[in-house]
Parts: sequence; structure tokens; C-alpha cells
Amino acid sequence: MTAISAIIATYNRRNYLEEAIAGLQTQTRPVDEIVIWDDGSTDSTEGFGRAIAERSAGKILYRRGKNRGKSCALNAALQEATGTYIWICDDDDIALPIAAERLASVLDLGDVGLCAGRHIRFRDNPQTGEREDLGTGYWPDLRTGSVLRHLLEDVFFFQNGTMVRREALRKVGPFREDLARSIDYEMFVRLAARFPATMIDDVLFLQRKHDGARGPSSMQHCASESDLVWLDHDRKIFSDFRHVLPLTLYEALFDSDDILLRRRAGLLQRACVYARRTDWGSAQTDFRQAATLAPELPLTPTESEIVRRAMSGKHGSAAAFRAPVLTDLLSLRDLGPTGRGIASELGRGARWRARAALEAHDVAEVARIAAFVARLSGFSSLRRSAPAPPSHLWEKHKLEPSDYAW
Repeated sequence: MTAISAIIATYNRRNYLEEAIAGLQTQTRPVDEIVIWDDGSTDSTEGFGRAIAERSAGKILYRRGKNRGKSCALNAALQEATGTYIWICDDDDIALPIAAERLASVLDLGDVGLCAGRHIRFRDNPQTGEREDLGTGYWPDLRTGSVLRHLLEDVFFFQNGTMVRREALRKVGPFREDLARSIDYEMFVRLAARFPATMIDDVLFLQRKHDGARGPSSMQHCASESDLVWLDHDRKIFSDFRHVLPLTLYEALFDSDDILLRRRAGLLQRACVYARRTDWGSAQTDFRQAATLAPELPLTPTESEIVRRAMSGKHGSAAAFRAPVLTDLLSLRDLGPTGRGIASELGRGARWRARAALEAHDVAEVARIAAFVARLSGFSSLRRSAPAPPSHLWEKHKLEPSDYAW
């Protein structure tokens, strides 16, 4: 069987580390080695790590370095790992027994670069010590659209549920050491943009939710700040990706005999990706450019769905309901039928945000969203809408090998 190396980068998580390692040691397809990289822990991790490595008969390798952050620790650990398949696992999560077998069996087929599966979230009640099931994590409807498209819109799988070919990691390069957060997401995008990825519906690990500090010692933040830190890093990595991932890759997510229509869909999809990160400047640039391609041709159903998804990012759309973003989006209506169609679909996509604001009893936000919907989608309803064209555009479920050769 192809050798599997499991890697755990750890920092001051001695109280969770033992359970994480135990999960790796009880796999139905045994891992060939476990590499523990201690990122300068100041608790009892070092003593535990050295002891468990000594008892493992060479199956566990313990290494220790200065505290430089998770990316540095993972890059160092990768240099020590010898397996053909790499399975990076967090020090506070727990792999289920079938995980290695299910992931490796897909890689054994030889036509994918990475495979990933689902997870269940849990927490240990600090008062009772009882384990509480928090349900499954976000998982998109993969019956439509490619893994890459779903991943560009939002991360939905994580390290513990992912196995990667070592050669794929070598080709895309090391983890970015300038990031304190989102390093797994950034790496997943790089991998999925270069190699086919397969998702399996099995639950493969338990993701622990807790209030411990995150990040290296010099950049730690508490759990309550995670959403803001995530958004900041999410925007940063996609700001960089804008100069790395070509528009042709976004175009490759769709199929059409009409080159202009394919390019327009690629621009709309890229706009959607950046709008979901609240980078409305980048999104508006792509929306406007898309509106100039075949400007008299109404949006296809596939394109309408893309634009509506721009309003459903996990970071919210509040900026879109206020100037100056609102003013920019309203100006799309002046760019012909395509521009009006984009504005209209943005309005439609915002409607579910109103329901969330209602549930939060935020009356002012409900009013802003209602005005946004009326001005963008309501405007087009006052005109005679052009009939939707025959669907000459389809979203791919699977990319071709040539699509990765950019």
C-alpha cells in the first residue's frame, strides 16, 4: 500500500494532543508515520511528545523548533515526512477510524491530487465535561458546480478531512509563512486550481470548538475575534490570488460555444468570489466589464445564479446597502440590458439578508435592504424584460485536465 504520513503541528495543546494522536493510531488503514512538530510549546507538550515517540518503535517522530507559527511548523514537518500521501491533522481535532482508508482509497485511483470529506463539530462542556454535538459543518450542494467553484466561494473542508499527494504539494510550493490564519484555505485553493479534487460525503473527523487562543504567540487572538481575523486574512489571500489565478481559470468553470458568453460568465464568477469577501471594488470592476460583453444579450439562467450568489457570502453584504458601494452598483443599470440584469439579480440575491435582519430585530437594516432590493431589482421590473436566451452556457461539474494547465 502507498505510504501515508500524518502530520500534526502543535503549540501549547498538550490537553488535546493525546486524543488527536490516539485518533490517528486507530485507523482501519494504518498510517505509516506520525510527524509531530512542536512549535515551541511552553506547556508539557515536549515531555509528552518525546515520551510517546520513544514508545512508538519509530512510528512517531517528534521534532521541536522555535515558535514561528503554524505555517513554518508545517513546512518543517513536511521536510521530515516520507509518505507519498500527506495527511495534515490539527492538534485539537479527532480523526474517525475510517478517515485514512476512505481518503487514501480515492487517491489510490491515481487521477486526483487531493481528496476531502465532511466533519462534525463538537465542544466539551466546561461545566459538566460532557461532549456536545454541534452538528455537521457547512457543506455545499456538490450536485451542481465544480469543487473549485465551491471552494473559491467558501472553504468547506479542512485539514483533518483532507489527504493530498506529496507531489501535488511539492508542485504548488510551501505553506505561506506570512499568514497567521487561513493557511489551509490558501493552500487548498492553490491545490484545487492545479489538480483535480474529489469530495466524499463521509464524516471523517470531529472538529473541536473551544475558547483557546489562536495563532502563534506573537499574533494570538481569542476565539471571539476569529470572524474578524478570518475576514481580514480571507480578503488578503484573495487580493493576492487576483494577480495569480487567471481569468481563464474562472472561464474554465463553464462551457459554451460562445467565447464571449464564457468570458462573461468567468467575469461574473470572479465578481461573485470577491463580493462574498466584501471586496466590492474588485467585484464592481468585474461586474462592469461583464456588462460590456454582449451588452444586449440578457443574462442566461446560469449567470443569474452566479450574480445572486454574490450576496450570500458568510461575511455579509452590509456594505452593498450603503454608499459608495450602493451608488456603484446602481450605476450598472446604465450599461444596457446586461448591466440591468446584473443589478436586478443582485437585488434578488439580497432578499434573504432581509430575513436575517428581521430575525435580529434590526429594523434599520431591514429598511436599507428593502430599499436596495427595490432600487436594483424593482427597477428592471418596470421595464419590459427581454426574454431569457436559450441556455448556451452550462456550469461544469468537472474540469478537464487542460483547464489546470495555466
